[in-house]
Amino acid sequence: MTRILIDSGIDQNDFMKETYDYDFLPLSVIIDEQDYLDQVDISLEEVHAHMEKGTLPKTSQVSPKTIIDALNKARDLGEDVIYIAIYSQFSGTYQVAHTIVEKYKEKFPDMNIAVIDSKGGSGGGALLALQAMEMAKREEAFGTIVEQTKWNAEHIQYHFTLNNLMWLVKGGRLPKVAGTAGDVLSIKPYLSVNETGIYLKKLVRGQDRVYKRMIRDMTKGVGSFTNQLITISHVNDYGTALKLEAMVKEALPEASVQIFDIGAVLATHLGIGGVAVFYLDQKPEHYVYIDE
Repeated sequence: MTRILIDSGIDQNDFMKETYDYDFLPLSVIIDEQDYLDQVDISLEEVHAHMEKGTLPKTSQVSPKTIIDALNKARDLGEDVIYIAIYSQFSGTYQVAHTIVEKYKEKFPDMNIAVIDSKGGSGGGALLALQAMEMAKREEAFGTIVEQTKWNAEHIQYHFTLNNLMWLVKGGRLPKVAGTAGDVLSIKPYLSVNETGIYLKKLVRGQDRVYKRMIRDMTKGVGSFTNQLITISHVNDYGTALKLEAMVKEALPEASVQIFDIGAVLATHLGIGGVAVFYLDQKPEHYVYIDE
């Protein structure tokens, strides 16, 4: 059997937690110089409460001990391990995990272990994880799951926006004067992810326009692969997530949709009200249509 590991950079929802057997490795959330293990010492709701007050939490990578403990647990159960990690451009976690795993495999060469860079995270990481978990549940070969997950990571598209430009200012991605002017003019950033991390695709005037642009690009981006799972993630804005869900279903009736809360680590980059849509731009060789 293959056990899937994910960390704080990958979004989760009730469907994932109730359907699959996997392990979660928490990153640390730092608020007022105090470290909290994500979803262990502090809840997502508590992180949101701090953000609502204007606090910008910081984060740090998964501890080596947490990774080793998860590997030991799997080895005791006779399981192989695939760890889908937060994007290496967002955190040093992937590199730390890769180093630990290489040393671990030298000590236990009979155990198959792989660390996969999600090339993003959030709902895109959830798409990766759900497919990997489904393949593991169906007892697909370890190598098949690894290679398919790596391929999937290269073909997931990210479209997202923020409710308030000042979170880009807080994160150092936009000058303060631009953020203030943008909010006054109701200008919304349309963002995506590439090999350098989060980048600004364009600025769009008005929330409805940016949502329509996201859906239009998604409809074009899926090509002929319309009967797939689309994920939507949000930062404490379930109402907008439901609005996007309705727009996705109208545009792609054959698709299924799942909604996720953006985890604390990536929420700190997007701010309250951030919403995103994720999909695959091609159909994988090994794909399971997941309909909740």
